[in-house]
Amino acid sequence: MSAEIILEKIDALPALSENVNRILDICNDSNSSLADLTEAVKEDPLITTNILKAANAPEYGYTQEIRDVSQAVTLFGMVSIMGFVMASFVQGLEDVDLSPYSLDAHGFMEMTRKQNAFVTQWFKHDKQMLDSIALSSHLMEVGKIVLANVVIDTSSQKLFAYHINQTETLSDLIRMEEEIFDLSHEEVTAQLLLKWGFSEDIYHPLRYTSKPGKVSQEYRKQALILYVAKTLINAHNFDKKKNLAKAVAVVKKYNLAPESFVKTYKAFEEMMSEPA
Repeated sequence: MSAEIILEKIDALPALSENVNRILDICNDSNSSLADLTEAVKEDPLITTNILKAANAPEYGYTQEIRDVSQAVTLFGMVSIMGFVMASFVQGLEDVDLSPYSLDAHGFMEMTRKQNAFVTQWFKHDKQMLDSIALSSHLMEVGKIVLANVVIDTSSQKLFAYHINQTETLSDLIRMEEEIFDLSHEEVTAQLLLKWGFSEDIYHPLRYTSKPGKVSQEYRKQALILYVAKTLINAHNFDKKKNLAKAVAVVKKYNLAPESFVKTYKAFEEMMSEPA
């Protein structure tokens, strides 16, 4: 398939809504306050509902229910709230059909929330690093929406399913996408965020998440952290032990808060093993 088809699909997606743009502008304005953000969020009932639902997910570790947007904004901060807002926008896109990736809309949002929650818990004691990856970690998989749409439009579900079932690692998946589409979902994600007006420091690490050696030194650590989260938490039938070993090797080699990583991973394993 030609990359031009993919780029046309990206162009056809809607721009960010007025409400989302206003909230993002507030978050990007150094003169804005948490009260300004809270007021803007409250003006959109759907965004408010989605933020509170996400903030109360067990992965974030809050034992008491978060009932008010102002409480959520205070606890999570502007950058993480930006991530929740973008997740709400993506959730509201029409024709989100991720069945080629064996996902429905609910499963997709749950997966991306868990990826963000893992990163949030891992770097909760490093605000500077968390601020640099909190938004990106919400959006790592969004490019799959476009690629899935192309698969459906070309009636290629069976062929795509065959190829995706042969993948065992994130690198395998990326190579398969590049062979079929000429672009990976990571490159599509970067193009989407560029279309929506995000800066390079947000989309550049996402473009090279599975190839952190190719990203500039300025963004390499962010790309490595996103790689680890994405390797551990995904919707694919990857070999769990193999991918855990890959993630641990990266954490150790680049000294990515290893003690906090171990605690976060153990906490997530315990949570996932608890009966529903």
